[in-house]
Amino acid sequence: TARIALLHYADGEKRYIVAPRGLSQGDRVENGPTADIKPGNNLALRNIPVGTTIHAIELRPGGGAKFARSAGASVQLLAKEGTMAHLRMPS
Repeated sequence: TARIALLHYADGEKRYIVAPRGLSQGDRVENGPTADIKPGNNLALRNIPVGTTIHAIELRPGGGAKFARSAGASVQLLAKEGTMAHLRMPS
């Protein structure tokens, strides 16, 4: 089982996400290249520092999470080179 969070978007839309550890009620969740590196925020791998622990990874932007989707799952970003990233997957 996983905790979920209800997000309220500026345009009035509401959506549920799997709540990452560290996300609290009232926190602001951001996305895009200028978002801070903090729980719940959504960024492209190219904008995330090497060494960061992340979850809900898409193979292609907008394709939906394919890796580290379940409760408690995470991966570590080990390296980036060009358009490729090296991730430490859970085993």
